[in-house]
Amino acid sequence: MNKPTEDILTLSQEVREISDEIAVMKRKKNEMVEGGGKESLKEDIKMKQYQALFYIDKMGNLSREMENKSIER
Repeated sequence: MNKPTEDILTLSQEVREISDEIAVMKRKKNEMVEGGGKESLKEDIKMKQYQALFYIDKMGNLSREMENKSIER
């Protein structure tokens, strides 16, 4: 496998893991009563979501890069 494909697979696995973490965090947040801990958890969830979006964007960039290289050949 070439490097971009391996990177896409690695990023895809990371996104799945982050998604699982977010699901657990959201369940925990829904079980909590209002308070400082809940707000902190909301911020942690947001950061994980941003991280997942960054990886998804990077996967798109790698995919476009692979397409461009195949067109050039």
